[in-house]
Amino acid sequence: MRYHIFTTISILCLLLIIFMFGYDSTKWYGSFFKFLYGLSVFVPFILSMIGIISALFGVKGDFRKILVILHIFLFLILLGIYFMA
Repeated sequence: MRYHIFTTISILCLLLIIFMFGYDSTKWYGSFFKFLYGLSVFVPFILSMIGIISALFGVKGDFRKILVILHIFLFLILLGIYFMA
């Protein structure tokens, strides 16, 4: 049961990071992402680290590997974007 909770947290963090890339401030969900970016510019990095850690404690097997690889990939993309900006 505990493993499924950590996997769910990792998936939610992954979805938040993906949606933070392409949010539209004119849509109904734009105010939530404005709030997240208003907290700090590093919120996607924090979510990525939480996602990696929770994926490592999640369900074992291929699903864990996929989640960790996706989180690391998005972390590297974010790092590149912030260094270019």
